[in-house]
Formats: sequence, structure tokens, C-alpha cells
Amino acid sequence: MVNDLATIKDVAKLAGVSVATVSRVLNQSNSVKPETVKQVTDAIEALDYHPNFLGRTLRRLETRKILVMVPTISNQFYSRVIRGIQAAAFDHRYHVMLGISGGDSESEQQYIEMLRHRLVDGIIFLHSGMSAEEISELGADCPVVFACEQVEGARVSLVSINDYNAASEATTFLLQNGHRRIAFVSAGDLYASSKLRTKGYRDAIGQYHIPFDPHLVLPEGLTFNAGVRAAKKILQMETFPDAVFLASDTAAFSLISELRKAGIQAGRDISVMGFDNTPTAEYFSPALTTISQPQFDIGKRAMELLLDRIQDPNAPVVTEYLPYRLEIRDSVLLK
Repeated sequence: MVNDLATIKDVAKLAGVSVATVSRVLNQSNSVKPETVKQVTDAIEALDYHPNFLGRTLRRLETRKILVMVPTISNQFYSRVIRGIQAAAFDHRYHVMLGISGGDSESEQQYIEMLRHRLVDGIIFLHSGMSAEEISELGADCPVVFACEQVEGARVSLVSINDYNAASEATTFLLQNGHRRIAFVSAGDLYASSKLRTKGYRDAIGQYHIPFDPHLVLPEGLTFNAGVRAAKKILQMETFPDAVFLASDTAAFSLISELRKAGIQAGRDISVMGFDNTPTAEYFSPALTTISQPQFDIGKRAMELLLDRIQDPNAPVVTEYLPYRLEIRDSVLLK
């Protein structure tokens, strides 16, 4: 009797291997050791597992669909990246599907099953909770590209900016304009980009021989509410910072608004710098000084690399850092 309840994850667990290894066995890959193949096939027989796709030949057909995985749709930053992906996809007659993980690994795995079952031709991840090993295994079997967020050690193609250099340049700009007590609002260790930006901030401070003050690093996140929380903490500090650098524009907007309620004006009483150059940044009051990421170009290039991988499974793994730009506006006091 066919076991409709057994999944590829059940097979992997019983065989003591990864889901990616089970997928390779199902796809008759030559890269799996014979003893491992036997473990997997024994588990398949024991569970009476039947893959959820319509035959071997169907898996070889193109769907002309690609999946874009995002943790949330509330962040303005992702919208421009997705537009770039869509533009390149449209040029090559591909359709874009959106998968929203909400930061939940179980949801992410459910979407990945769509790729394993060939319901989509490839995935572009804007963020993932998987380990480097899991990502590398998935990328070895399936067309996968990362955009914006990297996972250190993962052997898949990546398109991003150099977050470390960008944060270092932004902090140095504040230092060059006389700011010495600079607070940094980040997402802590949640994102690789946040960790790199924190390091860039710290190293730039060190270049000016300013002692690092851990109380000035606020790992509140990148959202609107993160900016509100950061503002409240800053307002409680005994020694007020003369500048705040935030790892996202969204958090910067709400921080500026909260400080304004307390009678503190960005660009007059305190300097505030964001990161991303979202569409609102130029028109906010005061206009936000920020690091501009080429969001559309990141998405477009990620789609091009994914197409390379779809057309040639042996296409080389590449890492491309696109140029960023410092946008100087009214929210930072200049010398």
C-alpha cells in the first residue's frame, strides 16, 4: 500500500542522511557513494515512499517559473530587488513566484520542496535560515542563487554589495564631520549583512582611536519598530550620542520621528544616517543621508546568474559585489 504520509524528510531521517542526499539518489546522481544509496533505497522501501511528482520525465521539463524567497514583504528594500528579478525574468519569458518564509525554517523547507519536485526551475534567496552545508548541498543539485544576504561558506553564487566596506565608509564619513560618539543600530547576528556592517562600524571607530563602547551598539533590528525601540534607549542614555548610524532606512525613519517627539531634530541636534536608500529616503523630512544599494541591479544580476545555472548545471559559482554609493542629504550635520 502506498504511504501518502511519508515525506522525503522521513526518508532522510531513517537513512541518517540529508534531504539533499535523498534527492540526489532519487535523481540517480553519480556523486553518491554506493553504501549511501543502499541506505536511502532501504529507507524508501521501508517507508513505501513515493516522490510527489508525475514520473521521472516530468522532472526534466521546464516550468518557466522561479521562486524568490524573502523573510518578509514589509521591508521596502526587498521590493526593488524583486523588481530587478522580475525584469530579467520577463526578458527571458520566466514567471516569478514569491515565497514568504517569515523567518520560519519549516516554511522555508516547504518552499524548497517545490524546487526538489521540479515545480519551479530555480530559487533566488534574499535570506535563508539554512546552514552553509545545507545550502551547498541544495545548490549542488538545484539552481540556487543568493541575493543581498550571504551565508559564509555556502558554495552558491551570490550578488550583493560589500557590506563591511559600505558601513566602514559611512562611519568614516560621520567621523570626518566631527562626530565622535556614534551609536549603531543593527540586527545583531540575525543577518550576515548586519554582522558585516557592525564590524565595518567598529573598525572605522578604531581607526580614529576611539574606544569601543558596547552600549552604543543597539541590536534592535531593521524594522520600523526597531527604530522606535532604539530611539527610546538612546533617550535614556546618560551621555547622548552626537550621531546614530542605522543598518536600514526603515529603522532610521522611525528613530527620527521618535526623537522629534522628544524635541530633538535630526540634522540640527543630532546626525542620523541610514542604509539602503529606499524610495522614501530622499523625500523624508529631513532627507536621509544613507548608503545607496543598487537594489534593482542586484535582483537583475541574480536572475541572470540563476538562468546561467538553469541552462548549465556546471556553471561556475561566482560572488559579485556591485558598487554602492554614499548619498549625502540633510539628516547629517556637516563640518
